[in-house]
Amino acid sequence: MDSIGAKILEDCEKLKIARNQIVDWVLLESDVKANGDFCESLLRLLEQLRELKSRPPQLNSWNDAWFEAHSVFVYETFLYITAALLKTGSCDTLHEIFTSYYLRPVSERYSGDKFDNFGCFYGYSEALQSVLAPAGKKLYSPSAELIKKQADRDDLPFSALVEAELLILLMALVIPDAQWYPQTLFYSSHSEFPFFIRATQHKHFLRLATITGINGADDLRDAVKAGFDRLNVQRWYDFRMGSISFWHLMNMEKLDSLK
Repeated sequence: MDSIGAKILEDCEKLKIARNQIVDWVLLESDVKANGDFCESLLRLLEQLRELKSRPPQLNSWNDAWFEAHSVFVYETFLYITAALLKTGSCDTLHEIFTSYYLRPVSERYSGDKFDNFGCFYGYSEALQSVLAPAGKKLYSPSAELIKKQADRDDLPFSALVEAELLILLMALVIPDAQWYPQTLFYSSHSEFPFFIRATQHKHFLRLATITGINGADDLRDAVKAGFDRLNVQRWYDFRMGSISFWHLMNMEKLDSLK
């Protein structure tokens, strides 16, 4: 193709079939309260996804753009997996996903560091800008725009993916060595997220506590504030221009305030 952006877009559209098969499996297995075998299988799958977006070890020369379609696919699929587990109330499994470490591909095991946390599922493609941005304009996140365009499942609409990414951001804030930049939240300025709103009530806050491993609302607020400083969230200028408050979207002030 004349454009690498067009090639990445075509590949992402083809990979949507695999995304849907993975999501169908997660919904089916987690909805029947699967045992630990499902969780271990899911962690192995995620590790394989991590490898999919990496450089094959036999390549000695490459262009990073060659792997951008797979990077966006992994990012998109991770959002869907998180959203699916939220839908089925699989809080223990979500906790395992966010607190586990994933073996790096052979081509990326250097300096003795062989493991990544869930931040490795993040993806981005600047090349998509050329095929998705309106004429004369630039998208804050072409990857998020593609995910929005491809969000065609009735059981997990785009709003569910944005809520899932808000949870992923929360986990990146409270886990000291995690990194994440929540691209789909550019579409969240007027949104409300049921999972976080329900956590106003104690019995629903317990679900959030299971996922985070933090049992008290005040402790969670303190951890989130520390995470804002660590990730320099105040310098995410694109979000500041849109007046998006992650603290407000996460319902931080009201968590666990109703019995």
